[in-house]
Amino acid sequence: MELNHRQQQILTTIRTEGEVQIDRLSEQYAVTTQTIRRDVNYLCEQGLARRVHGGVSLPAAMTNTSYRHRSEVEAKAKDALTSHIAACIPDGSTVMIGIGTTLAHLAQHLLSKPSLRVITNNLQVAQILEANKYIEIYLAGGQLRREHQDIMGSSTVDFFNSFEADIGICGCAGVTASHYVMEHESIEADISKAIIRNSRQPWLVADASKWGRCVAMKVAPMKQFDKIFTNNTQLPTDLPIHIATTNE
Repeated sequence: MELNHRQQQILTTIRTEGEVQIDRLSEQYAVTTQTIRRDVNYLCEQGLARRVHGGVSLPAAMTNTSYRHRSEVEAKAKDALTSHIAACIPDGSTVMIGIGTTLAHLAQHLLSKPSLRVITNNLQVAQILEANKYIEIYLAGGQLRREHQDIMGSSTVDFFNSFEADIGICGCAGVTASHYVMEHESIEADISKAIIRNSRQPWLVADASKWGRCVAMKVAPMKQFDKIFTNNTQLPTDLPIHIATTNE
């Protein structure tokens, strides 16, 4: 089996993001959608990918690898951002934590908290925080998404609606040029909306790589968040921005 350079790049992209649309790949590599489909078909024939509606993702057997790979993308930036977030969370707070690998980084920084109540549908967050017996954990029920290490569904939205938190922390799949927070799927957007709705202070964490991504589902304008943690230094000064950068 031998992959050409573009096929190798496509495979790296889906390992990073889990799923990507054919149209976006066509624009990214400045080739026709037919050319991309031929590349995708070859990857699928080799067992390296699988077709999904309008796009391509990793095969089910590789989804855990996909999650680990995504957790390593922008890892230093995520670590700096989430260390800053953890320092801003008062001991004893009730905190809602949403989906994504960035928030798994946050859980590592919350382990030293002497007291906390965490409400989440993020399996990695729950598994990490379980090591601290002084952190009370409420884990949502619903459909398990192995490839994303989270729990989803209408019952998950209902779960978040049954609480009121001091702080709700959301990641995101992308941010538009008009500063609108976006997610890949409608149920992911619904979860973030529930966290925003049921938190006295909704916070957003988004590293600079999230700007300019082609993502379909609207969550909320950035101005709806009380705090925005990012390493993007090119944002309007009227937004509640908290900048965190690596020491490099």
